[in-house]
Amino acid sequence: MRRLIYNLIKYPLILIFIKTPLIKILQTRFAFQRSLKNRGIIMYTLDTLFEREYLLKIKNKEKLKKLLDTTVASGEGKKWAEHYFAQPAKNLEALKKHRVGLISDNDSRPIFEKIVNFIKINKLDNNNDVSIIQLGSSSGKDLEFFYNYFPKLNYISTDINDEILNFQKEKYKYSNFRFFKCHAEDIDKCINYFQLEDKNIILFSVGSLQYVAPFFLKEFFSKLKKIKKINLYINDPVNLPFIDSGKDLSKYRGKCSFSHRYKDYAEEFEIIEEKIIRPYALDDFIHKNTGHYYLHLKTRDRS
Repeated sequence: MRRLIYNLIKYPLILIFIKTPLIKILQTRFAFQRSLKNRGIIMYTLDTLFEREYLLKIKNKEKLKKLLDTTVASGEGKKWAEHYFAQPAKNLEALKKHRVGLISDNDSRPIFEKIVNFIKINKLDNNNDVSIIQLGSSSGKDLEFFYNYFPKLNYISTDINDEILNFQKEKYKYSNFRFFKCHAEDIDKCINYFQLEDKNIILFSVGSLQYVAPFFLKEFFSKLKKIKKINLYINDPVNLPFIDSGKDLSKYRGKCSFSHRYKDYAEEFEIIEEKIIRPYALDDFIHKNTGHYYLHLKTRDRS
C-alpha cells in the first residue's frame, strides 16, 4: 500500500519538496533517519522520496559523501557506538548459543570463526607483522573479540567520525590498539600511514560496507587490489530478492544502506569463499527477505 501511494503522489511531491527550499527539512530528517521510529504514511513517503529521487541521483561524489556522513554526526554515531558497546561481550561459544532466526549467530555471521581459524591454521597468532583492521568499527567490540583470542597482534580501528573514535579511545587502553579516521574508499591512507604496505593485513567488515555507496565501493576495491598481503573478510546484510534476481551490482535498501554483490566488485581478487546465508523462515514477515553475504578474498600474488 505504501509503495502504491508513493507512486501516485511522487511527482507532485518532487516539485514541492525536492525543487524548493523545503528540501532542507528532508535533509535534516535524513541525518537522523536511523533513529526515526513509527513513521506515518506521509513521513514515510517523504523520506522515501528524498532517498530515491534526491540522494540516489547525486552525481557529485563529495556532495554525496557529505550527506551520507551526516547520519553519524551530531552525536548519532556515538549513540550507536554506545548502544552496541552496552551489549554483552561475545566469544565463539556465545555466538554458537545465540539464535538468529533459524540458525545460530555463529552460522549467521561466520566471519568471526573464519578469521580465528585462519589465524590459527596459518600460525599467525604471535606474528608482530600481522595487523587486523576493521572497517567502520563503531563500538570497537568486534576488534576486542579478536584481541581476546590473539592479544599479541596489532589492531586498527577505523571509522568516519571523530566522536566514535574518541569514544573507543576511552574504552580501549590496549597498547596494540590504534585508531584512524577514514572512509572505506580511503583505506589505503590508513595502510600507508601505519606503513603496512608489506605486512600481513586482515581487513574485515561486519555490517559496515552496506553503508558504502556503489561509487565508493568500486573505488575501495580498486585501491585495495594494489596492496600486497591482504585478506579481506565481509559479512554484511543483503536483500535476498536482489541477490536471487541476478541483476545489478548494487541496490538501495533504505536508511542509507545498500545490498552489494561484493564478489562482482572484486573480479581482480582471489576468491577464497563466498556464501549467501538465509537465517530467517519464509513466513517471517519482517525478516524473510534479509540475508547475510559472507565473502573471504585476498589480493592476487603479483610477484
